[in-house]
Amino acid sequence: MAKQQSSLKYIFKIHSSRLRKSKWNLNLTIQQAIENEEIVSLADSSVLRFIREINNKNNNTYNDIEKKIKEIKNEIKQIKKKEINSENKKKIKKLYDDLYNLLFVKDYVCIVIDRIQDYDRMNSKKGFYINGVKFKRLLATTGGAKNSTVVFVSANVYEELQERIENGRNKNKMLVPAKFEAYKSLACSASIPVSNPKGVLVVKDCETTFKANVIKIDDTKSQYPIITEEKDYLLSLVDSDGYGLILPSLSEKWSKELGEDYIASGFCIRNSFCKGMLFTFDFLDFAKNIAKNNIVIDAWGNQKDITQVEVVLTTSMLKLWDSYNSIEHYLECCEKNGYTFSVTKITPKELENERNLNYQFIQSLDLSDVQIDKLIDPTVEEIKDVLGGDYRKSILFLKGSHVNEDIFNNNESDFVKALMIEKEMIKDPFVKNKIHNMIKKRINEAKVGVLKVRGNFSTISGDPYSLCQSIFDMEVTGLLKSGEFYSKYWNDKNVDKVACFRAPMTCHNNIRILRLKNTDEMKYWYKYMDTCTIFNSWDTTSHALNGADRDGDTVLTTDNQIILNAIEELDAIICVQKTAEKKIPEEADLIQSNKDSFGDEIGSTTNRITSMFDVRANFSKDSKEYKELDYRIRCGQNYQQNAIDKTKGIESKPMPKEWYDYHSNKNLPSEVREFNLKILADKKPYFFTYIYPELRRVYRNHVNTYEENCVENFRCTLNELISKSNHNEKEKEFLQSYFRHMPVSISDSVMNKICRKIENVFDRIKDNFKTEDFDFNILKSQKKYSQHRYNQVKNLYEEYLEDTKLFMQKIKKDRVSDEEKQLSRSLFKQKFIAKAHSICNDADELCNIVVDICYKRNTSKQFAWDICGEQIISNLLKRNKNIIHIPVLDENGDVEFGGETFSMKKILIEGEELNESHFK
Repeated sequence: MAKQQSSLKYIFKIHSSRLRKSKWNLNLTIQQAIENEEIVSLADSSVLRFIREINNKNNNTYNDIEKKIKEIKNEIKQIKKKEINSENKKKIKKLYDDLYNLLFVKDYVCIVIDRIQDYDRMNSKKGFYINGVKFKRLLATTGGAKNSTVVFVSANVYEELQERIENGRNKNKMLVPAKFEAYKSLACSASIPVSNPKGVLVVKDCETTFKANVIKIDDTKSQYPIITEEKDYLLSLVDSDGYGLILPSLSEKWSKELGEDYIASGFCIRNSFCKGMLFTFDFLDFAKNIAKNNIVIDAWGNQKDITQVEVVLTTSMLKLWDSYNSIEHYLECCEKNGYTFSVTKITPKELENERNLNYQFIQSLDLSDVQIDKLIDPTVEEIKDVLGGDYRKSILFLKGSHVNEDIFNNNESDFVKALMIEKEMIKDPFVKNKIHNMIKKRINEAKVGVLKVRGNFSTISGDPYSLCQSIFDMEVTGLLKSGEFYSKYWNDKNVDKVACFRAPMTCHNNIRILRLKNTDEMKYWYKYMDTCTIFNSWDTTSHALNGADRDGDTVLTTDNQIILNAIEELDAIICVQKTAEKKIPEEADLIQSNKDSFGDEIGSTTNRITSMFDVRANFSKDSKEYKELDYRIRCGQNYQQNAIDKTKGIESKPMPKEWYDYHSNKNLPSEVREFNLKILADKKPYFFTYIYPELRRVYRNHVNTYEENCVENFRCTLNELISKSNHNEKEKEFLQSYFRHMPVSISDSVMNKICRKIENVFDRIKDNFKTEDFDFNILKSQKKYSQHRYNQVKNLYEEYLEDTKLFMQKIKKDRVSDEEKQLSRSLFKQKFIAKAHSICNDADELCNIVVDICYKRNTSKQFAWDICGEQIISNLLKRNKNIIHIPVLDENGDVEFGGETFSMKKILIEGEELNESHFK
């Protein structure tokens, strides 16, 4: 992600049922929304920038607002150092209120649609009102629609906002409504503006054709999909799908504007109806020395001098390119409506050396017990390393092996900073508990396939040499031949073959082995593309990776030998594509496209495929059942595609219910019914109990109930009964009932095996997290406080505990993403920080109060770290003369962790003031 350069903004996020109960006229203050958890943080975007411009035409500019926000933050910081009196307490409360008001975007609201009838009512002429202002539907983002969430804006900004988003396009162009909605929603992407290029060229995409062996799936001719093996099948590939080129000079400029000290390999960009990657490639060098020509033909058929260009876009990036007369027309519209090029993410300076697998990457692999043991060993050893309670290993476990001073300055997990400052903090019960919980979480992650391997995620690029050949109307050959790939990371490690995965995955056909090349010519032309993986233009790799494109998609590559040896190189699956009807989109069409997109059918389809893998493990490879399940698993890719197509308004078949639903088999012929029930994928696999807490509760209840009955009826444990070599009729009936009513699938699938092996290692290990004497006074200063203020803060503490319970219940109920959960948690914390400082504005005194409240008794200490984490860190730094200790790689070091050795390095942190982590 590109570094956020402006403050996070706050918006209302409200359920439609709330509006319904208020009779579609809701009055809600910011403070009430904070209390009700109806306010969320949002990173800056083109739409939010437009709203500011519309509202501030004659008032403050955006820079003035950001300047004012910074001034308020500084004022708050200064008052925290002043004496406590009623004037300062009132002042700090007002400053927090002013800050909320500046950060709050009143004209933008997200509504979670609880009922389709609500949505229809909200889009009727009557509409709905918030604080007396009418709101109108703007759009639904692709991610938002999955969670039935739609963006509405106030009538005060709606008309101009719509005009800006439409950006002067030709409105008579026929479009697929769902696709148009997705293109409009690009304006809501979190992004950071960068300087506009001096010259933009738009070219037709680079397309190649070749023959390959593929597996074709067609569900248009019969009830069930027809799978055929096609030899020398003619395929086309849009090799530049979603990417273009940026000159190294502009790449360096943008990198600096984004606060980086390196020339990025690529940028994921946004502009009006424009998205995709720009990779750093010297196309002027190509023009001079390869094409020996400066004149090219753009997408509109116009001649252009490429020496006057800094950025090359492809037509797959500029989605509505043909809705404009020329690039000049498009850029004029962008300037008129306030659009600029902006960046959503930037490729990293260096790729990581280790990343984690997931169950989708593992579930199709045929692994022996020995191979599984070797695959899980690095993860198991890493967790074992930290169980001993060594503060140095704890830092490595929490922050990885590449710890540096920047991590200390940027890290918001204050307890990790505390460990870097003061080794005695490993005895702090709060720190101990945090580490303990993170270890438990890591163990549970390992049970669901989150296993450490050497490798990394990198952004996919097509061959930019091929694209340049296409731009200059040359024969397209590329530098990479079929089956060849380029990765500087792996080339530098002398690795010539890696396994390649991309989520979401369906079946083994989606896994690829990349064979890497590294000629002098490649090193020269790809010299700026250090941290991406370059695909060739001539094979089915993109098809195999579930239709991977180059607009920011990433792949995991690893040289893990267990993985490589288990991969069977299969032909790519090609699903017969359906097309949606194009029309001139009306508002009603866009609303219907939103409704079609509500819910996550893609996730449900993926889970059913995983269940099929689990059932398949019960049968031998040459059995009819195994072969049928293998067919259904491969068809899963078709049904995943259908789920995506449905959101685009394409009429698509869902996965047959009789494959996963017991009752759907009732009316089928008896022979078919019996066979279907034998291989029915109606239960989630056992390892899923560590993903879905409710499923684990149901599973445990089932096992416990039968365990009790077993002891009562047979005088032995359940495991003892199962292990018996001979069973009488009563025992057989009991076990048949036990397994028949088992709420999960407990087959010996590779993922269930991994899960059980991790359980066997750690569920019996008693960790070393015993209570130790800890002098919590090291967290405090010498400042005294009054009993009156102590009591006031104590009351706030009780309120915090109660609200925390409600907050956690809401988060669990809403099943929000990890990112949204983190943002909501930050806002929740900030609410109590503001309340605490309105009671006691002196940061030193407040810190001493909350530490005493939390540490003098056996109770939650999260309140202390939420409210005064920064002050605790400041106190620890003063105590340790601003010196921190971090583990660094050292072959002669005395700390062994994750198969490497480290030593502790002493670093002086300049000044006592730390980077503010609040209101970022």
